[in-house]
Amino acid sequence: MSIEPLLTIQNNEQLSQLLQEQKTSILYFSSPDCNVCHALLPKVLKVAQVYKIPVGQINTQEFKEGAGQLLVFTVPTLLVMCEGREILRESRFIDLQNTARILESVTEEMQVPSSIISLSNI
Repeated sequence: MSIEPLLTIQNNEQLSQLLQEQKTSILYFSSPDCNVCHALLPKVLKVAQVYKIPVGQINTQEFKEGAGQLLVFTVPTLLVMCEGREILRESRFIDLQNTARILESVTEEMQVPSSIISLSNI
């Protein structure tokens, strides 16, 4: 199955499908009026691309149930999910280098050498 880099999650069915079909994924919670969210999304996608992990974007104004279900009360919020469980939560001030370290540890089978990953320009 090919991995779409950015999936728009609008309901519980789509959220469940992403979590069931992908061993590891990123859930990115944002809202249309959040400028930080818009600026951060390309950087999140760049990290996800390195590790070949899909990003499910959830608009908290449209899919309030999904945000509430995962206890997301502020944007931007990033959740790294592994086998359906949350292994990392970052909100507001998101440390993408920490996110990359976590992704590297859970995607060891992908053999992405850390020497080729330059996160300093993210």
